[in-house]
Amino acid sequence: MTEKKVENLNFRKLELDDIDKLWPYFMRNLCRICDCTIGGTFMWRDFFDTEYAIEGGHLYLKVTYLNKQTAFTPPRGDFQEEDISKIIEYCKSENIPPVLCAVSESRMNEIKERFPEAKVYSDRAWSDYLYSADEIINLAGRKFSGQRNHMNKFRKEYEDWSFKPITEENRAEVHSFFEEFDSENVRESAAYNEGNVKTLEVVDNMAKYRQIGGALYVNGNVVGASIGEIVGDTLFVHIEKSKKEILGSYPMLMNQFAKAFAAEGVLYINREEDDGVEGLRTSKLSYHPVSLLDKYVIEING
Repeated sequence: MTEKKVENLNFRKLELDDIDKLWPYFMRNLCRICDCTIGGTFMWRDFFDTEYAIEGGHLYLKVTYLNKQTAFTPPRGDFQEEDISKIIEYCKSENIPPVLCAVSESRMNEIKERFPEAKVYSDRAWSDYLYSADEIINLAGRKFSGQRNHMNKFRKEYEDWSFKPITEENRAEVHSFFEEFDSENVRESAAYNEGNVKTLEVVDNMAKYRQIGGALYVNGNVVGASIGEIVGDTLFVHIEKSKKEILGSYPMLMNQFAKAFAAEGVLYINREEDDGVEGLRTSKLSYHPVSLLDKYVIEING
């Protein structure tokens, strides 16, 4: 495996087997955006050509971002100005502009304070939807009446239903469900197709990915499944798919996943971005997020 050494940053291709080595850095970095998680990073490692370097107790990630530009996520670990300076020096040696991506608002403010001339921008399509775990579990009050009605119709129509955690016992069933779902929901989108490929990888490597998941059953067959992880006080939902023809299955899946995995200490549920898809945006807004977590790109001058 080849390495490029500049200013003590030795970048190498991110591989699935690197999870064990890098997991501690993700657990220390209690960021509520999905890009800061194991699932969010490793599922999209090939799509973004992700490379990593470890130096001075910090993890650096280099990616080819959406506009095919080389960019770096903020170093994982306690923020220090010299950590950003290492990225800047690396970029000088490579004759590329120093650009940071997938930066949370709090981290953006820290970086902007140190580099006031930096250019900062974001895109609404990237914003994560953050919900109150208690609200998603209980769906109480008038504002959730629509979801409750759909779930009541589901229970009435499909009396033989259940929700089960994904284990080795039913992992093959869940894998088959995702394969079938993908074959029936084809899109001309490289990102969508990559997500489908990595969904199967996650299902086949739940323990390595350190993910938790559950499947919704009707008449003994999987009709929906969700997979995610807990970091700090937030339950992240990385994968959530359900058969649209099973009316009410989506709110039922979402609610059951929250009930099963939003353990004590979990205050929020992150259901990630809408990617600018109008229908997905309408659906995610209908669950009344407590916040939209913007993500920023920072172009550092000099």
